[in-house]
Amino acid sequence: MTDSKFTRRGSRGHRFRGQMAAGLSILALSLPLTTLTVSYLAPLSAHAQDFSDDDKDDPTLPPTDNTVWDAKRLQKLDRNVRKLERSVSRIENKKGTPPILIEPDPEVVALQATVDSQARKLDEQAGSITTLIGQVEDLQHQNQLLLQQINNQNARMDTLVKRADLADAHLKDLDAQLAPPPPPPASTGNAQGDFDQAFNLMSSGQTDDAGRAFEAFTTAWPQSSQAPEAWFRLGQIRAMKSDPSGAVSAYATSLKGWPKTSWAPEATVKLAQALNDSNRPADVCATLSQFDKVYSKLATNDMRNQAKVLKDRNRCGAT
Repeated sequence: MTDSKFTRRGSRGHRFRGQMAAGLSILALSLPLTTLTVSYLAPLSAHAQDFSDDDKDDPTLPPTDNTVWDAKRLQKLDRNVRKLERSVSRIENKKGTPPILIEPDPEVVALQATVDSQARKLDEQAGSITTLIGQVEDLQHQNQLLLQQINNQNARMDTLVKRADLADAHLKDLDAQLAPPPPPPASTGNAQGDFDQAFNLMSSGQTDDAGRAFEAFTTAWPQSSQAPEAWFRLGQIRAMKSDPSGAVSAYATSLKGWPKTSWAPEATVKLAQALNDSNRPADVCATLSQFDKVYSKLATNDMRNQAKVLKDRNRCGAT
């Protein structure tokens, strides 16, 4: 029993010494070609887990022992030891042994926490921006709908305004038609004065006032010598206002008895023209026949030419 214990202890010690010898051999390869003493191993163990900077030397770091080694060489030695430890750790991990736990640097942890916090804030801000963009797009869509509604309302308003204007104009026309005509000019007190007044209005282009004046004259002075000519002038005014039936009545009244006045030939041709405008061809031919009998010699060439045109148009036979 004692021998077996001794044997196991001896084998463990032999393995331990073998591992130490292998470690020292590998360590010796990483050091300069100088003699290592056991005193240098003590400070190395103190820095075995300092992983704050593996690739840079810190010249301000003081030596770990009262030796002739300077800080730069000690840092290089410490870095090589850490590399060796990592290599051993990778080998042991491959063999199934528990990994070596390395204490993280507090500053790195704090920095990582800060980075994570900033990343979360950026994610939150990105989400807020996405939400705001969606809200802006919704508002733009609503704005477009409102603009379309406004345009539709404006178009409808324009249509209603136009309809209102047309209705207003129609009402004004109705008022003008239903309103009584203005009174004729005041009488001068005698037939010649009233006739001259009406004729002057016609000569100055005031046809509406002239028409009312001649109508008033035919009513006030129906037996005067100027009455036939007043009817002739009234026929002219009605023809200018595109009232052929009224013109026919006025011209016919002026030609009662077929007077031999200077205006009678023109009144006869104008009567035929008004009858033609009223689509009365038989009456046109009868009037022109009377023109040839009574007024052909008294008429001007222009009146005779107009009479001939009306005959041809209404196919009147030769007299």
